Amino acid sequence: MSESSCNLILFSLCRTDSASADPDNLKYSSSRDRGGSSSYGLQPSNAAVVSRQRHDDTRIHADIHNDEKGGYSVNGGSGENTYGRKSLGQELRVNNVTSPEFTSIQHGSRALAIKDMRKSQERSMSYSDESRLSNLLRRITREDDRDRRLATVKQLKEFIQQPENKLVLVKQLDNILVAVHDVLNESYEAEKIFKWIFSKFSSSAKDEVKLLYLCATYKALETVGEKKAFSSVMQLVMTSLQSILENVDTPELLCKCVKCILLVARCYPHIFSTNFRDTVDILVGWHIDHTQKPSLTQQVSGWLQSLEPFWVADLAFSTTLLGQFLEDMEAYAEDLSHVASGESVDEDVPPPSVSLPKLAALLRVFSTVVRSIGERFSPIRGPPITEAYVTDVLYRVMRCVTAANQVFFSEAVLTAANECVGVLLGSLDPSMTVHCDMVIAYGLDQLENCQTCGTDYIISVLNLLTLVCEFFFV
Repeated sequence: MSESSCNLILFSLCRTDSASADPDNLKYSSSRDRGGSSSYGLQPSNAAVVSRQRHDDTRIHADIHNDEKGGYSVNGGSGENTYGRKSLGQELRVNNVTSPEFTSIQHGSRALAIKDMRKSQERSMSYSDESRLSNLLRRITREDDRDRRLATVKQLKEFIQQPENKLVLVKQLDNILVAVHDVLNESYEAEKIFKWIFSKFSSSAKDEVKLLYLCATYKALETVGEKKAFSSVMQLVMTSLQSILENVDTPELLCKCVKCILLVARCYPHIFSTNFRDTVDILVGWHIDHTQKPSLTQQVSGWLQSLEPFWVADLAFSTTLLGQFLEDMEAYAEDLSHVASGESVDEDVPPPSVSLPKLAALLRVFSTVVRSIGERFSPIRGPPITEAYVTDVLYRVMRCVTAANQVFFSEAVLTAANECVGVLLGSLDPSMTVHCDMVIAYGLDQLENCQTCGTDYIISVLNLLTLVCEFFFV
């Protein structure tokens, strides 16, 4: 610390009470103010009186000399006592701090000095904790005995959990991560690690914490990748992820869980194939949930389409699912007809406010599954996708949507229907026999609503009419 800094610290200490810094001065001033030292039994010696008198004479002479030169006033200028004596704080000042130019500089220097002093105190306070942390890290990295290393890691964990060690931990964060990373890479005990992760996931109450465990799972799977190092425990991992998928109730957890499952599907397809149907059932449920944001529906659609090899490998399941969607669509269209005619007295029949959004959701998921099957959804590739099958599905979709539209208009239903009809029409070959009149009439009917509907609907109509022109007239 510099000499000026020392002076500033002394100055700050002395400003609060200049008299307290000099016991003799305290006694001397009090005796004069109270009518003599005998009042307090503090009679000074003759030598002290003589010495003090000489000192006063010298100070008064100096003050008069300064006054002649424009300095301090004998009668007590700023910062002087009644007898012309400057306080101890003034004696320590080397410059006139009353000048504006010097005041700002002096105050800034004092702030820096105090800041330096506080840093020094913090270093001394955290030194013992920092030494302990360094000792733990050295023991972890140098210890050869595994049990001792793990015992030291437990001590490190306890140290980390103490809030007062936060400052020290921040300084040593990189070293801590390196030490823990070395311990984790000491051996492949994947089963214990994954069991611990999934156990912690199940016992956690906060979604933020659960998300971190899923992130750790994804990172572990991503790091190993195609190396198949987790083959022995992958069935355990897939079963646990499937259980998590069935119980998640937030889009954030769903997204991270599905990313883990898709990674398993890519690296360990033989493991995922046994869970394919169960995974699809859950994702389809999210897909047809019309209360979710459209962005999530689009994301779920993309996940399902990324599983194309499994859709193709299980065509029986794929076509059965499409048949179920189609039957549900026809059922909702029939319910709408009953409600419009007033024939319905059954409480189980949903109102149009429920039927229409669900009909639109079924049309969207139908298009997703057709796209998921990919090029295999074509009569050219053979059974079970035949020309008769595709044309029958196409006509049933158009009849269902037309019947619903005649009763209740829904832009969402028509937008999803146009996409679905376009996907089915695109899977057919132009040389195949299709009732062009019905398809063209359906497409032209959609033009009537373009002036009253939004952009998404208009785009769906234009895309459909483009496909119709390419299919029948090119």
